[in-house]
Amino acid sequence: MNASSGNNTQLSWYVCIDHGYAVQMLFGAAQALCFLLGTPALVWCLWLCLSGSLCGGVKPTQIFPVNLFVVELVFCVECLLEVISYLLIWNSTMLRQAVYFLYIVSWTCRPLLQSCICVERYLAVAQPVTFLKYRLRRYRVVCSTIVWVLSLTHACFPIALIGFKKTAAHVLISVYCLGVVVISLCCFFILRVLKQPGPGEVEGGRGGEKKQGMTDPHKMRAFGIILSKLVIILTCSILVVVGWATLSSSLEITCNVFPMLMIVNIFSVLVSPLMHLYREGRLSCRRGPETH
Repeated sequence: MNASSGNNTQLSWYVCIDHGYAVQMLFGAAQALCFLLGTPALVWCLWLCLSGSLCGGVKPTQIFPVNLFVVELVFCVECLLEVISYLLIWNSTMLRQAVYFLYIVSWTCRPLLQSCICVERYLAVAQPVTFLKYRLRRYRVVCSTIVWVLSLTHACFPIALIGFKKTAAHVLISVYCLGVVVISLCCFFILRVLKQPGPGEVEGGRGGEKKQGMTDPHKMRAFGIILSKLVIILTCSILVVVGWATLSSSLEITCNVFPMLMIVNIFSVLVSPLMHLYREGRLSCRRGPETH
């Protein structure tokens, strides 16, 4: 291993090749499995979203999920390229930069789009008047475009720099922390709305007593979606912070701890498509689609 390899803070196969194969092989196997399982599921989800909207275009409420599926698909492609770099051309600088580019794009887009989805759900439940005011497709297209521009700019800018890793790590951590704050607030306010029954959810009884009725299933579904996003992004944020912190430690710790932490993030890509397929009734454990 040459000196430049030791000074490179980017975790790669040729940097860690002298510190054992077991963890690296497990990390590569997880990436290959993510590509093999995630790609068909994501393509299926995109087909379900787009095939039903071929005539009238994508529904406004599907714009953010479609963009999220595309981001997760980019992450699956990044996993495939990284496995190829492990097995075939592990010393290619161009391939490593391509992997890093896709990696930054997917990891920057994901929390931002998840935050957009949660804000949309919050407005639909807690601020229905505002939601109806901004329900048009163009607002969501503008937000999605801004997210993609920011992510691509973040991915392109540090590639030409020598010490880009530390800056990229700080930006990623900041983005994930922002996502945690936004999604947590949406989750909290929707929970408050669920605790305050609306019209038709409370029936009056004798002596002024109140009987709790059935909670609106649309509100419960929105709360479930936001809560799942919160769990995912909170887990990923903790792992991102701890993982990037290990990169400043010894190379032995970096090559053994960082891949194990990232394996959880790798398989988190499967959560969104599986949830979507479950709600659409496409999985064997569910008979029919959920009412939207």
